[in-house]
Amino acid sequence: MKRILSAIFLTFFFLIAVSSANAGLQDAFGNTLQKTGDSAGYKSDATVSLESTISNLITVFLSILGIIFVGLLIYAGINWMTAGGQEKRVEESKAMIKQSIIGLIIVLGAYAISYFIINALTGVAGQGEIEQNL
Repeated sequence: MKRILSAIFLTFFFLIAVSSANAGLQDAFGNTLQKTGDSAGYKSDATVSLESTISNLITVFLSILGIIFVGLLIYAGINWMTAGGQEKRVEESKAMIKQSIIGLIIVLGAYAISYFIINALTGVAGQGEIEQNL
């Protein structure tokens, strides 16, 4: 159990480190993130918009929830495989797998809804984002 929790923690820490290194590119909602300050000779007086900040917070929060549900799904699968024929552990694992899948569906739905709402409020929906990315 300790190994699984530490593996989940290290994976989460690694993902946060990687995502913060790429924070100057784009967030999940397509907003360009801008750095402020004079680090490494990069001078900018640009400010980060409220919409960008809110979309970043939503993205980070939903990413953490997604990682937690995937970790629970993996834990339940390992628990099922090591049950050794004990019906109680198998049933608990099946229930945990169902709950984890429902949680992942809810997180993905929340991400889709927040993506749509933020794009609708900022007025960038339907302006050819796919064509811009090509």
